[in-house]
Amino acid sequence: MENQENWVDLESVPECLLSSLRTCTLRGFSGLQSELGLAKYILENSKYLQTMIIWCESKPSKIQRKLSACVKASATCQLSVHIDDNM
Repeated sequence: MENQENWVDLESVPECLLSSLRTCTLRGFSGLQSELGLAKYILENSKYLQTMIIWCESKPSKIQRKLSACVKASATCQLSVHIDDNM
């Protein structure tokens, strides 16, 4: 059950996303729908997010394209996706 899809949007947005999250780094990203859902949720709800960095197993351009298409709460957020050579 390692690849189980289990991300569900929360009913209310945690205060830290609304008021204080500035940097988010996600490691071990493989591009599962649940992982994309979590990343989109953070991008769509973090008003002060300046940087999101994702370290993935493969296909960084595909992940970047999918996440760049979502509406971001922060107009200044910089998204970068990289291959993690340590995976």
